[in-house]
This record gives sequence, structure tokens and C-alpha cells, in this order.
Amino acid sequence: MTKQTVAVIGGGISGLCAAFALHKRGRPYVLLEASDRFGGVIRTEAEGGFVLEAGPDSMLAQKPQGLELCRELGLGERLVPTNPETRNVFVLHRGTLHALPDGMMLAVPTRVLPMVRTRLFSWPGKLRMGLDLVLPGRAGNDDESIASFLRRRFGQEAVDRLGEPLLAGIHAGDPERLSILATFPRLRELERTRGSLVRATRRGPSSRRPGEAPPAAFYSLRCGLAELVSALVQKLEPASLRTRAAVVEVGRHDEAFELRLESGERVAAGSVVVAAPGPRIAKALAGLVPESSGVLSSVPFASTATILLGFKRVDVRHPLDGYGLVVPASERLRTNALSFVSTKLPLRAPEGHVLLRAFVGGVRDPGALSLSDDGMIETVMREMSGVLGLGGRPVVSRVFRWPSATPQLEVGHLERMRRVEREIATVRGLFLTGAGVRATGIPDMVADGTRAGEAAAESRA
Repeated sequence: MTKQTVAVIGGGISGLCAAFALHKRGRPYVLLEASDRFGGVIRTEAEGGFVLEAGPDSMLAQKPQGLELCRELGLGERLVPTNPETRNVFVLHRGTLHALPDGMMLAVPTRVLPMVRTRLFSWPGKLRMGLDLVLPGRAGNDDESIASFLRRRFGQEAVDRLGEPLLAGIHAGDPERLSILATFPRLRELERTRGSLVRATRRGPSSRRPGEAPPAAFYSLRCGLAELVSALVQKLEPASLRTRAAVVEVGRHDEAFELRLESGERVAAGSVVVAAPGPRIAKALAGLVPESSGVLSSVPFASTATILLGFKRVDVRHPLDGYGLVVPASERLRTNALSFVSTKLPLRAPEGHVLLRAFVGGVRDPGALSLSDDGMIETVMREMSGVLGLGGRPVVSRVFRWPSATPQLEVGHLERMRRVEREIATVRGLFLTGAGVRATGIPDMVADGTRAGEAAAESRA
């Protein structure tokens, strides 16, 4: 290693993007991943003609960084959109599925008639949501929980029947604790500048031609998101990639960094990009940035499991005419959400079959991961059998466990991270990115990992 070498700690999507930025700028680097594979929570497997996504299955189109990276890597023709025509999301309420009213943006109704017609909300609940039209916006930019925000604007029913189940599915979190500024800052900004969220997000006349489908909200890759990981790894120098290389201490000596690995090996570097989850790397940073180490170690991460079930189409009576369903806590089920994968994305199941993907655990039910794999499968089958009309056993079933893998950006998170960034900035050549720092989601992680890599490429320790 030379003094110009940048050590990147963590081989998830942020670390890979940091290494790719360094690679493009000709800066020597070494990528150190603690596990035996790169990609972090992005993991795809194939079985019996099914494409099984263990972690995220798509990228938000509205944030272009993920799609732009795919095109840069030569994967543009491999991109596949989510189904633009069958976009229903269902909410399970009192044992019955209700389609989310058309035009809903999280818990913000953008169209009146679908809200009037839906049976998901009571008439008092609908009227309370309508008060958003006359309630003034809150000045300033103080943080609050997502539940507090939705409750102020739309009432408790919006929290219970939309906010809580959607966030249990998206973030595996508790809306009473998750930060609105860290997760959905645009909603808080719209309230501050426009007052009513309904008016601010209300859709004008469509510019689409009659019969033209709306644009896809998400994209994936033909054989799953692991194609993105493989393409990044193939662009990097093999000699610069290390797996089973857990970093246990980061020190600084004679204007250079020294990283001690779990094996006892020591790696010298001129700069360091930390792209590993805070609680996992905090102890290793304690000697360099003690305050930041304490803050990073305190960022909570939820544990979840993904259960994939492939069925013959004739064994599922429900038409699966949407992206999936979410389950409010009031239903008292262990299944938090379930995706209709083979409806949502093409090429996910062989002809005559369908693929479902269920989620358990999270902040709502941390004890779910104590179940065996068979126990999780049977739980989902039992809870969803009547809802979806499951009439047979799955032909494929897989469980993927994600212990402490989903960051919980709780109220005050951004201010805590600002304190971390101030201390990190006092150590020349040290940079921070990764899950649970600034954002979550593939596009944001791509952008932030690239930013950290570019900053490290320009640094001279």
C-alpha cells in the first residue's frame, strides 16, 4: 500500500460506488468487506425459473442516480420497469383487502373522488383528512416523527391505516419514532412553503395520450439487482477487492491511517472511506473520533426476514392485480407486508406460476426472527391463505434473514449526523457514507457513496 491508497471499509452498494469513483479517477484503493460477498443487502438468487430478491427489488425512478449508474455500467438495456398498468397497493383492514385510493402519495390524497368512494376510511376519518385543505403549515424546520406529522395534517386514521403499515413495509420502522426530515423531507418542505399538502400535490390534467400507461415508478434489472453489484465488481481491480476482511480498529500514525483487521493483518492507507453500518464500525473508530463513534453505535437497526413463495398460478385464487399489500398493526398478524412480485416485475416467475414475497420482523415484531425458516413460511401461509386464496403448497420457498440490517432514522437523526460530520471533518482524509448516515434506498446510497469516493479521490492525506 502507498500513501495515496484509499481504504474503503464496507462492500455494500455505497462502498462499491465509492471504490468505483476512485477507480475512475485513477486513485489507488482497497475495498475491505467483512463478509464473503459484496453487495450488502442486495442479493439475488435463482431457483426453478424464479428470480428471488432477498433484499431490495427495485430502484425509485424519481431519483435517477441508480438508473444512471446502470446505464454507465452498460446495463441500460437490462433495465425493466415495474408494471405501469396494474399498480394497486392493498391495505388489509378487518380481514378484508382494500385498494389504496388512486392518487395517494404516502398518506396524502391527491384526488377527491377515490377518497370519497373508498371504504378503507370512515366518514369522520375522511373529513378529518380533508381538514388539511384549511390547516396552516407549520413554520420553521423542526424535526418530528412521521406519525406526528401525519396526525397533524390528516388525523389518526391516516396514521393507523396508511402511515404505520406503509412504513412497517418500507422502513421496518415505527412511525412514532422515525424522522420526517430524514425520511420524507419533501412533505415537510411542502407544508412549510405551501400549507396544504393536498393542494401542493394535487395532480393537474394528465398530459398522457388516451390509453397511454403512466410512467413506471420503479425499475429493476432482468435477472435482479445483483446484476448491478456484479457489474460494479467487474469494473474494479480484482487485486483491490478483499472479502472476509473485517476492520476492528482504525488508527492514525505519521500522517497516515493504519487499519487493523480481525485476522491481525494491518493495512496502511492515506485516506479512509467508512461505508460500513455505524454500529458495526463504531468501535473501530473510537480512537479517532470518540464522539462520532458513540453516536454511530447508537443508530438503531431493525432485524427483518424476507420469505419468498412461488406457487402454481392455479393455486392462488386472488387475481394479484397490484404490487402487493400492507398490514396495519391493528390486524395483529406477523406478516407486515407482501409483494405480488410476478405482477410488479416481469421475468420473475416461470410460465403458469406466480411469486410472492412476504416480510416479517422489524420494529413492530423483533421476535419474529426467533422462528425457524419453516416456522416463518408456515406463519405467512396461515395468515395469507384466506386473504389470497392459497390452495396449495409452494413449489419454491426461501427465507432470507437480515439481522440488524435496516437503519432506523429516528427523530433528531440529521442533527446527530451533523455532529458526526463536524468531528469527522477534523480528521484529514477520513470520509463517511453508508446505510444509516444520510439516507436509505439504492439511489441515495449510490449518490452518497459516489460523493464520498470523489471527495477521497481529491484528498491528499
